[in-house]
Amino acid sequence: MTQNGTGKNCIEEAIEVAAEAHQGQYRKGTCTPYITHPYAVGLILMEAGCPESMIIAGILHDTVEDTDLTLAFIQERFGEDIARIVDGCSENKALRWRARKTERIEALKNASPEVCTVTCADKLHNLRTIISEYDVIGAAIWERFHGEVEDQAWYYRSVLDAISERDAALQKDMACAKLSKCPESNVKGTGHQQEITDRNTPPAVDVVNPQLFQQFQQAVAYLFEGETQ
Repeated sequence: MTQNGTGKNCIEEAIEVAAEAHQGQYRKGTCTPYITHPYAVGLILMEAGCPESMIIAGILHDTVEDTDLTLAFIQERFGEDIARIVDGCSENKALRWRARKTERIEALKNASPEVCTVTCADKLHNLRTIISEYDVIGAAIWERFHGEVEDQAWYYRSVLDAISERDAALQKDMACAKLSKCPESNVKGTGHQQEITDRNTPPAVDVVNPQLFQQFQQAVAYLFEGETQ
């Protein structure tokens, strides 16, 4: 883990910055300090083997959206890459609920794999929390959220679909690029036995972390299956 000039590692510093920024905030309808959410998102990213920059961005992902911290502060303290991920995960709270959610959903279709992966971890933790509390208080859990279950089902499914669409488009583009380079391949042998060596194998597709995407997908299916049709 990288360290700053104070001797702390950057993840520790991110936790301290986020804890101070979110001080006095609580999870919707609970007495649980809000900092538990970004901290859990960071842990989810760490357990999935994500790089340090993504873990830090996960811890800070709600600071610009929900606190007085600015993107300029994040960039100065933690660097441009982390600031870019945080920015990609931030909603415009000046818009009404449906409009800002739709804006983020559309943005995910062209977002970086880092932004999409942090988003998966963010939504995954939200869904895990809802599932655990649903087991205790039942359908009353939806009273905490905009539009209750119908709007929440639309939102989480739409986020999932946007990320899936993004990866599918990338896979298609890479497949087309590979096919277009086939004439440049080396062909050895004759008849039915030919060895084709592609000199221009394209780089790996920069897809979203498959482990987190699958867990997010499973949580959406578990919570909303049959809720709205």
